[in-house]
Amino acid sequence: MDYDRIKDEEEYRRAILRFLELYDAPEGSLEREEAKHLARLMEEYENRNYREMRYGNSLN
Repeated sequence: MDYDRIKDEEEYRRAILRFLELYDAPEGSLEREEAKHLARLMEEYENRNYREMRYGNSLN
């Protein structure tokens, strides 16, 4: 999986599944680095798309 950015819900779901496959990879391995990268991308996606779930959709 080679992503610079998660673009939609389908890619987000695939990233989650891949992250779960890699979760227990040994520190320093390529798999662990991929898991860290996916975690950052998922966080960015969540911040862009689930903001109102976190903060509500109120502008107050």
